[in-house]
Amino acid sequence: MKKSIILIVSIFFLFAFFGKVNAQYLESNPTAKQRIFFGGNVGLSLGSSTYVALNPVLGYRLTNRLSAGLGINYTYASYSFYNYKGSMYGASIFSSYTVIKNIGEVLPFYNGVGVLLYGEYSAMNISNYYDFPGTSIEWVGTPMGGIAFQSPIGPKSYMLVMLLYNFNETRISPYPNPIFKVSVQF
Repeated sequence: MKKSIILIVSIFFLFAFFGKVNAQYLESNPTAKQRIFFGGNVGLSLGSSTYVALNPVLGYRLTNRLSAGLGINYTYASYSFYNYKGSMYGASIFSSYTVIKNIGEVLPFYNGVGVLLYGEYSAMNISNYYDFPGTSIEWVGTPMGGIAFQSPIGPKSYMLVMLLYNFNETRISPYPNPIFKVSVQF
């Protein structure tokens, strides 16, 4: 509980600080090259339990409010207590729609922060990650959807904080509910 409160307060201050940056370059009829974005997220935990996740994305802003793209997913885990090492890999497609471009019009201290609807479908190969005797599970498809908050962190870059729901949560799903992601786009 204490970690959750610290995380929420940290995100609040990040949005309050970075929200002052003006990233309105898409408003003035951008070129096709300006509509391309890349980014992603990284997860890291080291120690007796090691977890490394790399998730780069490449996308295109179809309109000033609608974006779509592709991502690559890789996760490695090692748990010394269980003498286990494994990895997952796969790909994803995603789209987002900006519902509110600037929540600062309602809450002045959040100037520049947008609210988005976000959807993603991820296909992950888990054959080297989960070991269930007598089964041969290879690929798991995961449809996810939810809300995202987008805050500018530079003239042409954003930080996305997403709260998603896995519509296919099972005991072998790589994404337990709720899913919390932080991503950066350039």
